[in-house]
Amino acid sequence: MNTSFIEFLARSGAVKFGEFTLKSGRESPYFISTGVLADGSLTYELGKYYAQKIKDQFGTDFDAIYGPAYKGIPLAVATCIALQNEYGINKPWIFDRKEKKLHGDRGAFVGGDLDSGARIILVDDVMTTGGTKVEAIEKIKSSLNAELIGVIIAVDRMERSNKKTAIEEFTESTGVPVHSIENIKNIFEYLKENKVDSTQYVTEKIYQKYVGYMKKYGL
Repeated sequence: MNTSFIEFLARSGAVKFGEFTLKSGRESPYFISTGVLADGSLTYELGKYYAQKIKDQFGTDFDAIYGPAYKGIPLAVATCIALQNEYGINKPWIFDRKEKKLHGDRGAFVGGDLDSGARIILVDDVMTTGGTKVEAIEKIKSSLNAELIGVIIAVDRMERSNKKTAIEEFTESTGVPVHSIENIKNIFEYLKENKVDSTQYVTEKIYQKYVGYMKKYGL
């Protein structure tokens, strides 16, 4: 359990508790968004957790960090800076364009120049269905002639799509492993038993809503 990361998410507001309607239509008792980490200190702190996970899982055996537009862009940049500063691993970042550019550099990606066959790691906050990650694989292959070798997310929501989690289905269909810095079970259990800066983020009432939600949507 990465308790420092859990406390960081709670303290910074990257994990919120209440009632949230997700893109899937599900009514969730919590919401994860790294988009609120929008200053230099918080962005770099987040990047360090991603960098540590990448170093632990892949070492230096990759060629670039890819952050899908838009939320993934600062994640990729922060991760690359942290990899260099913390571990001396200097790798380029790239991101994709949402809209096709009609002038100047018309490439589908922005960032470092990569050789054919480059090994790329994608960084994102969560994985809900995996659909956007599948699209990313096709875009990387067609535009860069590169390979996606792994996905790093902040939190595994541990929810099922059909009979398996979205992560399991994605990995089985693509062969690309997904690694999370933390999972939602650990987050709720830790914050239920521990205060962060004197704040009880997960009360018994909130915890029971989470239990009910996972009975309905968890694996």
